[in-house]
Amino acid sequence: MSKLKALNLVSIILAFVFIFSIVGCSSGNGAGGETPAETATETPTEATKAPAEEPAEEVIDMQGKPIKIAAWWSADPRAVAEAERDAYTQKSIEVIEQVEKKYNTKIEFVTLDYNQFVEQFTTTSLAGEPVADIVRLELFWMFPKLVKDGFVAPLEDYIAIDQAKVPAWMIKGGTYEGKQYGLVDSAPSGFGVWYNKTLFQKLGLEDPYQLQQKGEWTWDKFVEIAKSATKDSDGDGKVDTVGLSAGARDLFNMFVYTNNSSVDVAEDGSPKFSLDSPNAMEAAQAFYDLYNTHKVVDTAGQNFVDGKVAMTLHFTWQVGDYKQNMTDELGFVFFPKGPKAEKYTTHTPFGNMWAVSKMSKNAEVAAKVLDEITLWTTVYQDVQDMVNESRQATYPSAEIIDTVKQMSDNVEYINYTVYPEATGILDEATKNMAEGKETPATAIEKIKPLLESSMKQILE
Repeated sequence: MSKLKALNLVSIILAFVFIFSIVGCSSGNGAGGETPAETATETPTEATKAPAEEPAEEVIDMQGKPIKIAAWWSADPRAVAEAERDAYTQKSIEVIEQVEKKYNTKIEFVTLDYNQFVEQFTTTSLAGEPVADIVRLELFWMFPKLVKDGFVAPLEDYIAIDQAKVPAWMIKGGTYEGKQYGLVDSAPSGFGVWYNKTLFQKLGLEDPYQLQQKGEWTWDKFVEIAKSATKDSDGDGKVDTVGLSAGARDLFNMFVYTNNSSVDVAEDGSPKFSLDSPNAMEAAQAFYDLYNTHKVVDTAGQNFVDGKVAMTLHFTWQVGDYKQNMTDELGFVFFPKGPKAEKYTTHTPFGNMWAVSKMSKNAEVAAKVLDEITLWTTVYQDVQDMVNESRQATYPSAEIIDTVKQMSDNVEYINYTVYPEATGILDEATKNMAEGKETPATAIEKIKPLLESSMKQILE
């Protein structure tokens, strides 16, 4: 079994805007030209052959019947007020209208409650009338359970997936056991290190972006900077600035996944508890030392926006809060790479994509519609231009934009969130390690049977 896939929640481009791409799909038999009567007994040459006709495109007439699309927000770009429509939204509307005319259908958008989404999708599917033909699914919903239980259709059953055009992150996130199940409008939001450039300059610290560009942004450099930033500047016995603030499990994840290791995937890509591997154990020790040896992680609840913390971990979407509440200059980089890593990567437990309901009576048409209203391939350059414009308006510096671009090509997915209680199990273990109550070896040995049992519930 290949590595489980688990993407994408929140758009880095425009919050809750519905955008897509087209990979051309057509069928029909081409008809060759007839041989002229005067040369009927001669062998046709390339010069005498009539040119073959273009394959006839399949005509599909839905006779006004709708194709329904469900998400947990209002995904219809036509619902955006005209005055607030940007180029991306307008292009999406144009493509939707073209598809409606082409297939003589209406695209209807359905909004479901997030917490009831899977239940409504599955129960209506089993009743023979899926709540929608196209559904937005969290990857940890889709893989493996909804796929293995037969609720989601492999897209290749109906359309061609051109891997030369579809972005690598989309193939990686939407593929399970060699088949593509999902398409989506935008790459997952990157997760990395936000840092206070103003504070860095005040303390005379090396700039992480410059280190990243030189390939020198490593765990060792990260620790060195965090230690230098943790200071009692006025000599009153209290720390005035601290190196890092982060959730314990988030920080633990970053150490594990940036050292070419995983919580739940073996070296051969198969699902397996893997925190006891050498690479993961090295990561766990680095995590433990950051709290208990170096003591550079904020545990007093200081806020990054207050200018008291040098670095914090978060997704790219957090930029809005920082821009609104901070006057200091911002920086953003990948989490540093570990000793066993070959390149910088961004990791996320969140990823979601559009999928086709296998039990839909119109699954084939739904797949074609999904294919054609996804903008990424047919108007790829236009999409890239729009994405670049959005980034220019969203992020406060060219350096941050450059990191965000790099991240879109280096997304990896954290899979273990698919397993029941797995996040809670890791929360307890990382809390105990951070507080020095358990060593990495003890904590990992303790949770191994728990996580293995959790994985077994889904895998078997």
